[in-house]
Amino acid sequence: MKELEQKVALAFPCFDWSPFKTLVAVSGGPDSVAVLRALLANAESVSTAARESLIVAHVNHGLRGPDSERDAEFVANLAAELNLPFMERSPAKNQTGGQSEEDLRNFRYERLQAMANESGARYLVMGHNLDDQVETILFRFFRGTGISGLAGIPSKRLASDALTIVRPLLGVTRLEIVQYLNEIGQKTQEDQSNLDSNYTRNYLRNELIPVLKDRFGSAVTESIMRLGNQAREANGFLIENAQQLDNVIEQDSLNRVVIRCESFPQEHDLLIRTWLRELWIRKKWPRQSMSSSWWSKISSALSMSHDQILNLPCNIRFEKTGSKATFSRQNGSG
Repeated sequence: MKELEQKVALAFPCFDWSPFKTLVAVSGGPDSVAVLRALLANAESVSTAARESLIVAHVNHGLRGPDSERDAEFVANLAAELNLPFMERSPAKNQTGGQSEEDLRNFRYERLQAMANESGARYLVMGHNLDDQVETILFRFFRGTGISGLAGIPSKRLASDALTIVRPLLGVTRLEIVQYLNEIGQKTQEDQSNLDSNYTRNYLRNELIPVLKDRFGSAVTESIMRLGNQAREANGFLIENAQQLDNVIEQDSLNRVVIRCESFPQEHDLLIRTWLRELWIRKKWPRQSMSSSWWSKISSALSMSHDQILNLPCNIRFEKTGSKATFSRQNGSG
């Protein structure tokens, strides 16, 4: 077994996923093709049934004209060569063009989750690698993130009650991926838009990180990864301890939460803010516009004795009256 395949086997053991349908997101680029080939190699070393649990999925954004079509054709042909089922999704014509990086990312995940639901997949495998992790931590740092953001991309996370997103290559560098693909003689597609540094992540990858390595040495990425690991540990500790605050919830419905406020003056502000973020996650309320100042304002309001009303981003209203506070999201949208 090749070294990269061994790393994937340790990060995502075949015996964990082979009893279930596993959707592998493949763009045609080196990362996603490498994780597909590594998973397939692991499956073939176990059983035919393990091999048959894999499904190849491709999201065609259609933004690069013929190049997008070539990528989709490449992935379809690769799936056929490997004798694996193939699924593809594309946007409607009026959805193409003008989207931000975040819009494209959200669209991709929506389509992948739809394919996972349709196929009955229990796992969705992505090809993010160690270099992506470094870029993500830097990207969030420059946007003013807190501890949770510095934790970077999780290796596993629940997308829904029925689907888990897994990233087995987070401990693998791009160089290792290229070496693995060369070793097995596997061709890939190269997305030329990755060279466009007008995109923030491309700028970090193509311009900033090379400068940091030149100035501080190649070990700078290891330092950033250590920071991410420490942030992940600290954030996990905070989340675990913040769970005790769940006992303040009196009513919890789709777009409304009523809580008792008597105990908040005795709690640390950091713990309250952590609990609030976790509440937002559970409710699936948008957090992009919830800056650190908003979390602090809510935390202060919960700890103060006087009544207060806050109109939060995304049509969420906070109203504290006496010893009770209500979060309500208008029309569940925004």
